[in-house]
Amino acid sequence: MGAAVAAVLAVVLGAGAGATWARHRDQQHTATAVIMLAPSEGNAYSPGGRGDDLVNLETEAQVLQSDAVARAVLATLKESGTPADLLAAIQVEVPPNTQLLDITARGPDDATALARASAFAKVYLDYRKSRTVAAITDRTSRLEALVKLRENERNATVKKLDLLGSGDPRRGPLDQQAQELIVQISSLRAQLAAVQAVGLDPGQVVTPGQVTAPGPWADPLRAGLLGGSLALLLTLSVVVVRSGRTAPDVVRRLEDLADAGPTPLGVLRAPVRADSDVIAHARSVVLAAGSDRPPVVTVAPPVRDKALTFAALVESFARARYEVVGVDLTRPDDLAAMASLVLQEAVVDDVLVEDGHFRSRLRPLVKDGVPAPDPASFGDLAASAEMARSLAELAKHADLVLVRAPGFGTAVGRALLGASTAVLVEVRTGRCRRSDIDEVVAAASRTGTQVVGLLGVDA
Repeated sequence: MGAAVAAVLAVVLGAGAGATWARHRDQQHTATAVIMLAPSEGNAYSPGGRGDDLVNLETEAQVLQSDAVARAVLATLKESGTPADLLAAIQVEVPPNTQLLDITARGPDDATALARASAFAKVYLDYRKSRTVAAITDRTSRLEALVKLRENERNATVKKLDLLGSGDPRRGPLDQQAQELIVQISSLRAQLAAVQAVGLDPGQVVTPGQVTAPGPWADPLRAGLLGGSLALLLTLSVVVVRSGRTAPDVVRRLEDLADAGPTPLGVLRAPVRADSDVIAHARSVVLAAGSDRPPVVTVAPPVRDKALTFAALVESFARARYEVVGVDLTRPDDLAAMASLVLQEAVVDDVLVEDGHFRSRLRPLVKDGVPAPDPASFGDLAASAEMARSLAELAKHADLVLVRAPGFGTAVGRALLGASTAVLVEVRTGRCRRSDIDEVVAAASRTGTQVVGLLGVDA
């Protein structure tokens, strides 16, 4: 009887909620615009970025929703209000495997929504172009100043040579100095020409602003029927789940691990942001972990999965002006680069490249006919003593090395427990088992590696 009453109440409430939502949607008008970004200097998505890494495009989407862009849009549209109010009506998405930004704007009427979507598209392209111009101007000014400085030094050296006789022994060093200055001037002028030739194209509007049709569920009757049906299905599902057995080993809340040993650092929601307080707390805990070994920190879930906090942690350390090397062992390129280091086919300078301010990444050696390493066989390389040595060599080039492992339950993850200074365990609440976490803590204890904390992620 109780289940039947709950089902009836759920249907009534679901139908009411659906009808209310439809009426509210009828008062909300939306429009969309799509822009395609071109790699441009001075922006997150630049010619020096990686084409297979969408993090930079996600950054572009966040910049589009910044106060600076919103203020420019308000000025363009001559709207009153604050940037925060305007941004609350804007949503930006990055379609997978594209260079596109989908802009959705809401407004009290179709005309306002359409004007906002179109304005954000145009203003942001202008904003990107202005950043490119500023970056090029800054680099041009610095190079021109260096050229002028080296030319003055060359002229001064030539004057000294003119005052010396042809047989004077002091001419030799001065001649060499003059030649070196000429080579430097030529190199600087070549760099200056390359900078001045950089394109200013920020991208283009590929789909002008257009009003979004309300769709079939804008009708309150249809929405009410759908809401009631979904509520009924949800109620029946809850009844079925409660009638079954719940696995006691699954971690429901991070607080349940308060007695696990490592400190619970907090819970994050995906996608994880670098400016999160929990990420900042994790950064402080990592920096406070003392060790005589080079600072190598591995983050991974207890079992095979992809750590969702890795990119945010790398960005957080970089923003705090710590030189950090990011090693993502879930990517084939990073696996290939680490394999070449472990096999002593390369040195750190061959595979380490800058990836922005205070951050570096790995790139593989390019060898024709040489296949990338098999991820399944990399576990044997990771377990070797050369793996720890290679990570220690990387640590000499930064304040710390941050490694993303495919899970501490994998061969690579188990090997990294011994090769790391400290580890962060990422816990997916509702999916991760307490026994898996206990195994990681026990394995880390056997290798003398400190588990500095548990990061909960609600994915």
